[in-house]
Amino acid sequence: MSFPHSQSPSIAARSIGARVPRGDDPRLLTGRGQYLADIVLPGELHACFVRSSAAHARITRVSIDEARALDGVVAVWTGEDAAKFCEGIVGELEVEGCFATTMPLLARDIVRYVGEPVAVVVAESRYVAEDGCDLVDVDYEPLEPVLHPRSALEGGPSANEELPDNVALRGGKVLGDVEGAFNNAARVIEATFHSGRLSAGPMETRGVIASYDWTSRRLRLWTGSQMPHYIKYCLTAYLGFPENECEVLTPDTGGGFGQKAHIFPEEMLLPLLARELDRPVKWVEDRRENLMTATHAHEQFIDIAYAFDSDARATGVRIRATGDGGAYHQPPWSMGVEPWCTAMVTPTGVYDIPAADLIYEAAATNKTPIGAYRGVGYMAGTLVRECLMDDAARAFELSPFDIRRRSVVREFPWTNPQGIVYDEGSWLQTIDELERMVDYTAFRERQAALRAEGRFIGLGLSVFVESSGESTAMGKAHDLGGIYHDTATVKMEPNGSVTVTIGLTTQGQGHRTTMAQVVADSLGVPLEAITVRAAESTTYGWGSGTVGSRGAVIAGGAVLRASNVIRTKLVALAASMLEADPADIDLVDGAAVVLGVPGSSVSIIDLATAVYFDQSAWPADFDPTLEATLAYDPARPIFSNGGHAMIVEVAPDTGFVTVEKVFSVEDCGTVINPDIVEGQIRGGVVQGIGAALLERLVYDDSGQLVTTTLLDYHMPSMDFSPPFEIHHLETPSSHTPGGIKGMGESGLIAAPAAVLNAVNDALSHTGTVLHNIPITPEQVLRALRG
Repeated sequence: MSFPHSQSPSIAARSIGARVPRGDDPRLLTGRGQYLADIVLPGELHACFVRSSAAHARITRVSIDEARALDGVVAVWTGEDAAKFCEGIVGELEVEGCFATTMPLLARDIVRYVGEPVAVVVAESRYVAEDGCDLVDVDYEPLEPVLHPRSALEGGPSANEELPDNVALRGGKVLGDVEGAFNNAARVIEATFHSGRLSAGPMETRGVIASYDWTSRRLRLWTGSQMPHYIKYCLTAYLGFPENECEVLTPDTGGGFGQKAHIFPEEMLLPLLARELDRPVKWVEDRRENLMTATHAHEQFIDIAYAFDSDARATGVRIRATGDGGAYHQPPWSMGVEPWCTAMVTPTGVYDIPAADLIYEAAATNKTPIGAYRGVGYMAGTLVRECLMDDAARAFELSPFDIRRRSVVREFPWTNPQGIVYDEGSWLQTIDELERMVDYTAFRERQAALRAEGRFIGLGLSVFVESSGESTAMGKAHDLGGIYHDTATVKMEPNGSVTVTIGLTTQGQGHRTTMAQVVADSLGVPLEAITVRAAESTTYGWGSGTVGSRGAVIAGGAVLRASNVIRTKLVALAASMLEADPADIDLVDGAAVVLGVPGSSVSIIDLATAVYFDQSAWPADFDPTLEATLAYDPARPIFSNGGHAMIVEVAPDTGFVTVEKVFSVEDCGTVINPDIVEGQIRGGVVQGIGAALLERLVYDDSGQLVTTTLLDYHMPSMDFSPPFEIHHLETPSSHTPGGIKGMGESGLIAAPAAVLNAVNDALSHTGTVLHNIPITPEQVLRALRG
């Protein structure tokens, strides 16, 4: 069920908009957090996995006798053991042309990527478990690996026999007069882009602890999942554990970025092992396992073309997005989530382009499965759209700001070719503000002066609009299935303190602080009187997951709806005690006050105490329950927008790129906490810089991943972060309580395009144009040398 904006009251913002320090920071920064590896259960065992050393091979023999005989080893399971309980995890995307795959918990007959689990050893310690894995002997009969997605779709060997032609996803749409747009174009700008294969690389790797009590049939599972309620559902759907006897707990989690928004075989295996062995079982992966076997992200090959009229306005777009999906769909998002989103959601962006030819496809390959990672689909789609716009600017001899102004949407509501309605936005204002921030004329003068000295600097621009607050309405707007909603509980104690419980997990986003700010304004209580509990346990409520920039929108909406129930009762009681009209009562600064009547007030503490202990103060037909649980799911899709401009310097002798400064504009509607919003921008942009310049998962010709440590896979650190200048625009949503929009993914969505555009601008006088990321020094030098 969706809920319109009108069901929440108009509340004056006092805490909302303030730079409130994050409440979790003192505990976490002083080492008092409790992460999964910190949890030690009495009698716990440790699991370690034997993983495939071949990218594609038939398993001819698995010998486990030596491992079983090792002192301290309690159990060794192979694929045959796991299949007795579960044939595998089914994955697909509910869109046209998607074909399902089944991922086994442990490979049985065939392995399909390096790192796929083949056996699991459970022992008294992690050390013994690893020694036991070394004693498991697996023989393989090699099969030809399938490694390039577009070659895979042309025929040849199958990467996964469930997909004999390697097509995991294929579909598209033609919208508007595409042929007319291109036949009548004054100029067509086109290119092929490649966005590299990445790892989300959370600071804390994946881990699971399972404990089962056979007397009560109660299963407890600890995992750093972004979707604990989905994990709980899968425990019943795949393994048959009664859902009412399952509890999924999420301790402090050191980052997720989408990688932990999946169901993995390890999360299904450990509950089975705990039940069979009657002891808790724990698994925490090392960094090599994380880079090899946790989902990869973002790799696509994309052909894109824009038709422009004689006034340099874009009139049509053609796009073909091909995803390198890996060996299986990784539920719930699938290998199609990247190319489908790139083709079906992002090609027009903020531009009024009436005609579109959209093709998406995902190929199965013998690599680690692709999954969600911050900015999924949007990053690659924004990269090709915005970089092609800069190519067009050079072709038309216009500034990157002017070329965008020619096509940007100026009036709202606006409907894009896919039929999606955008009710509001600051799209043109974003372009104008970025131009003001960078002082474009002064930059060009500086660029010319430095070129005369042999130094190459460049300016890159990237603007975007993103769907935020993943919801049922958002899915339907994009022709996707699924129901999304969250619940929140707000409870006021007799002393006026408030406990808030939300259905979302938190991985460092500051949810507890922002939700407390929302409640403080709604109930008129100080922040220190509010305790917010994120979903440490699935017994606390329901959440569809910490994904899709939905924290502030969905959790905030549910919190506001629940707190409004408490607010209404406090107002009614205060009106009775103060002999005033409820319409004249406001809750502020710890008291209920009568507007326009100085000195007429009663404290929130006294109101709460009266609810619990003084029936004589109640108005007629008063319900004294100061606790409410309500759900929230927006009735309409919600969109935020923004943009980044970057100045970079390219060293012509080494090919190294340095980011000199970042200019960011963000419009996420009502800003709850500017510090948290700016932290999200900085973190996302630095991730985007890493994707553009540093990070690359590399496979050799046999399908072996060769970037298996952080020495090989280079992620940006704090000393790589450039200076930022951030400006906030506020176009409140007309469809959410408080006008809030999401923004958690925005930094990463647009940053790689800004970097690539800046590099191309720096090299423009050489005739060099790059279309692939990451932009390595070798790539720059090869381009400069022709």
